Amino acid sequence: MKISKLYVVNFRNYNQCTLNVSSTINVLYGQNAQGKTNLLEAIYYGSFGLSHRTSTEEELLKWNCSEMAVGVDYESFTGNHAIKIKRFKQLERIKKEIFLDGVKVRPKEHYGSLNTVMFSPEDLQLIKGEPALRRRFFDMQISQTDPIYYDLLLKYNRVLQQRNKLLKDLREFGGKRDILFTWNKEFCSLAAKITKKRLLALEKMEKIASTIYSSLTSNKEEIKVAYELKGNSGNLVYPSSIDQCSESFYLGLLQEREQVDILRGNTGIGPHRDDLQILLNGMSIKSFGSQGQQRTGALALKLSQLEYVKQEIGEFPILLLDDVMSELDNQRRSQLLLFIDGRVQTFITVNDKELIPELANNAYFKISSGAIEEA
Repeated sequence: MKISKLYVVNFRNYNQCTLNVSSTINVLYGQNAQGKTNLLEAIYYGSFGLSHRTSTEEELLKWNCSEMAVGVDYESFTGNHAIKIKRFKQLERIKKEIFLDGVKVRPKEHYGSLNTVMFSPEDLQLIKGEPALRRRFFDMQISQTDPIYYDLLLKYNRVLQQRNKLLKDLREFGGKRDILFTWNKEFCSLAAKITKKRLLALEKMEKIASTIYSSLTSNKEEIKVAYELKGNSGNLVYPSSIDQCSESFYLGLLQEREQVDILRGNTGIGPHRDDLQILLNGMSIKSFGSQGQQRTGALALKLSQLEYVKQEIGEFPILLLDDVMSELDNQRRSQLLLFIDGRVQTFITVNDKELIPELANNAYFKISSGAIEEA
């Protein structure tokens, strides 16, 4: 995949700007708070219809503006395409419209059309951060190449919210629990399907990540990635097979913990509680790995995301590197640049352009006060 043009209107600190792109490596440099990250955020928004920095979309609007738009023209193996997302007010209501090649589409039809992978300093927390970070990383990786999985996640979250609401009502007001059975059946069906798809994807990702980590460490170390399923009483289950995570498996767990869930007012098991465990030479890299090993692990996971998408759809996604170069030492920076050079279209934000050496087909853009100047 390759982006040829990005344009934004009333997005963050930009009134209106266009970035025309012809290079593989695109370096956006300048001082802090000038709008470098905002351009990557606009590409991400064009890809996913949401921000990687905030869940409050109003924050994306330029100050004192009520409308905004983001457009991305790109090329993939299916041809030339254009995405446009508009957010505006109509009759005192906020509306959001997504157009793919000029045709209005729903969010789930848009998702996966322009594939991107974002790597920011926060992603260095993939190893030692909260499980939610790893779940989000994994879910986004699978969703970009599997629209069925994305749809399952949407349905699962709706059922989870409804079940949690019912649990709270039973805790506060009592009543018959028969209605729980209906929600349990739907919940367990979706949970089993999601977990099976995660395990299938993990088989592929684990091989990729292990190979990349070995190459980053000159074959001196190896990592493995295991799926942690949280069972009852806080115990962890490591599925020995995909078939183990069946609908009846989840139904049994829910029935065992029914009273606990009611008392707590939430659902204590399911894909929304699971985690990935990364093992370095057989031991938890989160607990026993050095900071350098943890950063290499995070880098391997992110690069495996690129390779996974490539294997699934036949081409690399767009890579967005947001201020991550200053967080890596010289060795890891060189390894990252070597990996992407000449084959992955990349947008990199840095304060100092000298951090990025001349590679094949580089382009440099100076960003200053919401203005773009090709250097």
